[in-house]
Formats: sequence, C-alpha cells, structure tokens
Amino acid sequence: MLVMLLLAVSFSVRAQKAGFTAMANTGALQQALAKNAQVTQSISSDFNQVKNMKMLNDKVSSKGKFYYKQSDKVRIEYTSPFSYLLVMNSGMIAVKENGKVSKINTRNSLTMQSVNKIMMDCMRGTVFNNKDFSVKAYASSAQYLLTLTPVSSAVKGLFKNIDVYINKSDNQVAKLIMTENGGDNTVMTFTNRKLNSNLADALFSVR
Repeated sequence: MLVMLLLAVSFSVRAQKAGFTAMANTGALQQALAKNAQVTQSISSDFNQVKNMKMLNDKVSSKGKFYYKQSDKVRIEYTSPFSYLLVMNSGMIAVKENGKVSKINTRNSLTMQSVNKIMMDCMRGTVFNNKDFSVKAYASSAQYLLTLTPVSSAVKGLFKNIDVYINKSDNQVAKLIMTENGGDNTVMTFTNRKLNSNLADALFSVR
C-alpha cells in the first residue's frame, strides 16, 4: 500500500504531447515558479486519484484531501474508498492505516529521500533543480508540462518518468502522474485549491 501511494504522483508520457509545444528556453518559467513558491505559504485542496494497471486492464479510483505548508510539510489523506494517511515532515514520512502508525526516516533510505524530494520540489517550484532527473518543458495555451526522466539509480528503480502539469493562470500544480517501469501509472488531479490559508502544524503530525 505504501509503495502504491508513493507512486501516486505520476503520469504516462507519450513521444508527442498533444496540444503542447517544446520550450527551447525555460529561464523565465523557472523564475516564475521560484517567485510563486516564495509567496505560497500553504496549499489545501481536494484530489482525485486513478491508478491504471496495465496487466489487469483495470483502474482503481480514490479521493481525499491534500495539504502543503512551507517549506517541507505535506499531508495526503485518503478518505474514499479507504482511509489512509501519509505525512511528510522534516525528513520523516509517517503512515497511518487501520489505526496503526509507522514512520520512516528518509535520511536512511535514498529511495525515500528521492520520493520526499520529488513532492517537495513540485510544491516549491524547484523541479528543475532536482539532480535525480533530467527535465523537459512544454507549453500549451493554458498549461506548462514538465516531463521528468530519472537519471539517478535510486529513482530509476521507481519510475519510468513523471509528468507535472502546471496551470499558467497561477503557476500551481494541477496534476501529477508517475509511470512505473512496468507500465502502470497513477494520475492525481487537484481541485478546489485554497492558497495561504492558516494550516495548523498539528495537521502534519500522525498519532
């Protein structure tokens, strides 16, 4: 279950991106994302997730609540069809399932460090600085698309690639997809977003 959720941030990538054009120069985009991250103190939103399983020709849908607080706190709370909680905070990943809590120190695992860094970079707008990936950028009339391809051994074992869709209107992440090496992918779409609301630190602890 933990592996499935940690892979819940990615998309399948096609050779051609329908409606998107490759960006030759990303300097202005990188500056815009960095500036936006500086003024984004918190994010709260609903999310819908669909996991596509290639071998079974099946889909598993779920939904829940997502919270981010600058600069290293994330809470992903699944509410339907099951209850599951994942919190990232100061280098720790905590999971609560069926009333039981387990904690992982990401400093002891290159894989967990990579997963934690991916999520934080997406929220902070620092994806281009993540040395675990090479990044290609595309643009449509309404969105940017950042395609992340693993270059480090720690991440190559987890993902084939990751796509990050960002709305041009507010430079916020609208959708994340990870494609696993076997072809399965998980799509996470964010809706009803609220920025800079007052989120209590208690949201980012698990008991």
